[in-house]
Amino acid sequence: MFCNNYLPRIYRFALARLPNEQDAEDVVQVVLANAARRMETYRGDAPLLGWLYQITRREVSKHLGAAARHADLVHLEQDAEAADRVARAPAPAADEPDVASGRTQFAVRIHALLDLLPDHYARALELKYLDGCSTREIARSLDMADVAVQSLLARARRAFRALCDNEELGMDTPGKDRA
Repeated sequence: MFCNNYLPRIYRFALARLPNEQDAEDVVQVVLANAARRMETYRGDAPLLGWLYQITRREVSKHLGAAARHADLVHLEQDAEAADRVARAPAPAADEPDVASGRTQFAVRIHALLDLLPDHYARALELKYLDGCSTREIARSLDMADVAVQSLLARARRAFRALCDNEELGMDTPGKDRA
């Protein structure tokens, strides 16, 4: 039952934040191992899925950091001839580096902004906009009334918009306030 209910959601959550399916599978495997190892730390204050999302978010951050460090090392080790061949290889129009890089940077920034929100705001927005859940499905997942979820989503959208506005103005974004 655990795998049927939670594994697909955790996988989609990780896949939305990572560049490919293999990375998402790797992260999910680590998340499941960590969850099993730390099950006694789950207090039951919030839904199990929220706790798993927190673990996943942390592992995605670790994975992206490790991938960036690895890419830097690989880049340093490449010889000039191989780098020249890669630079001359034509890319499909849809895979233009500027477009792909822009999409990746945009997604990374969105997830970074979500991480600045209180957990219940981030969870609600992720369920709604990343997982495509209806407010009724979110209500069931978060063990809340449908009306309460609609209110929560409205507050979460306002908080997210405020973070975006602060970023556009070049202001420092507030630290993690997990109230």
